[in-house]
Amino acid sequence: MKRKGPGERHFFGVIIATLCSFSLCDSSWAQQTAPKKRPNVLMIVADDMNWDTPGCFGGAAPDITPNIDRLATEGMRFRNAYVNTSICTPSRSVILTGLYPHNNGAEGFQRIRPSTPNLPAILNAAGYLCGIIGKPLRQQELFRWSTTYRWQGTGDENRWGRDPAVFRKFAKNFFAMANTSQQPFFLMANSHDPHRPFGGGKSTRPNEERAEPSRIFKPEEVRLPPILPDLPGVRKEFADYCTSVRRLDDMVGAVLDELASAKRVEDTIVIFLADHGMPFPGAKFNCYPDSLRTPLIIRWPKTVKDGGVDETHMVSTVDLQPTILEAIGLSPTEVSDGRSFLPILRGEKQANRDVVFGQFYHIHGGDALPTYSVLTRHSAYVFNPWSNGKRRFPRLSGGAFNAMQQAAKKNATIAARVKHLQYRSVEEFYNLNNDPSCLANILDNPKSNQQLNNLRGLLREWMVQVESPALNAFDKRKSKEALEGFVQSYRERARKEVEALKPYEKANGYRF
Repeated sequence: MKRKGPGERHFFGVIIATLCSFSLCDSSWAQQTAPKKRPNVLMIVADDMNWDTPGCFGGAAPDITPNIDRLATEGMRFRNAYVNTSICTPSRSVILTGLYPHNNGAEGFQRIRPSTPNLPAILNAAGYLCGIIGKPLRQQELFRWSTTYRWQGTGDENRWGRDPAVFRKFAKNFFAMANTSQQPFFLMANSHDPHRPFGGGKSTRPNEERAEPSRIFKPEEVRLPPILPDLPGVRKEFADYCTSVRRLDDMVGAVLDELASAKRVEDTIVIFLADHGMPFPGAKFNCYPDSLRTPLIIRWPKTVKDGGVDETHMVSTVDLQPTILEAIGLSPTEVSDGRSFLPILRGEKQANRDVVFGQFYHIHGGDALPTYSVLTRHSAYVFNPWSNGKRRFPRLSGGAFNAMQQAAKKNATIAARVKHLQYRSVEEFYNLNNDPSCLANILDNPKSNQQLNNLRGLLREWMVQVESPALNAFDKRKSKEALEGFVQSYRERARKEVEALKPYEKANGYRF
């Protein structure tokens, strides 16, 4: 008897939440009103993929993302789109709330604050069928998902979300449910690819969702990005990463195929992006352009021009929630850190789209290393209050970094790069016209003083506007005592907040 693959073995646990208003003050409302005809929204989010990895944004290997590339020909690509933080749960929380991490509560692997307005809950109340599959943002009492894919195993999330067949089955069932209920829908499909562990391979353990991608890449085929040195060990790991990207693309194709089979292409806004940069040195966990830049594509038939490319406006994921709400005809939330870029989707220009802000806080509290950046199309400024010349950045691992460490023993340029990645400096400044990968810190170049001070001023204005906890430390950035005091007090607060979540995690049966 033929052994069934993981996509066939699994079944879907579906939670159906009643679609109702959060409060019905008028008891005369005996029934809900019929859902209003509105556009559907399909959001597909890659996990740990660099902005320039898909073919339509440059391509990390030949023919690496045929399905994503086809989507780009049918929609608009944004060449200057960014996320606001380079770690998964906080980044996705920004997407769904329109608030920066310190304002929505998810600075690390945490839930959003219970009072925070969020996209699925808002759409649920408006009559939308809301579903999520893949990397979880469960928090059901907050996000109010109508239906969620529940993995059948327990523990390590790296064992699931890596089989396009699973996404296909759930998407097919979800779109059929929406057609039957005659509701508009919002589906968030979160791939775990190309997050580590990289590469292909079939499942070998119970409940493991791991499938062979449609193509395996070899080290000699890949195109290394400028932030990585050309070393055999780097090429090997990067090839495995590209293989995982191809499986992500297989998933994208499966979900889009099911959308077409359900005959919902014409009335659906499709949004594709990555939650942050790739997990290689100088990208993920940082605030550089390669940490935060995302390959944003938006397809909206009869509204967004096919094959359009926006190379001018700078947008970020804090803007996605207000954009979606305006696009489907719903009122914006009372509190938001972002603003809609709907005019850009309609082919118009939008003023004051020249800067974005990035942050990184922590993962599990005690590892907090708060970092901030301000990025324009031409320059980047990074503020690392934790850098004291002794404290080492902990999130450096993997085959590529190991190869760099070995090469550093004989290569002074690579040795300097490794040292910088480990220790940083309190301030960094880069000319992106000459150095888009942020390899040469020109903070002390007197020719850059005007640009540097302009970006410092922009970051301070932002900190005041959004009530950043780092404002005082930024103002006293020349004081080692002030910087260390901020870092230690922040780390203690973050540790306590994460500790306080443990009863919630235990009650809900999972760990952030």
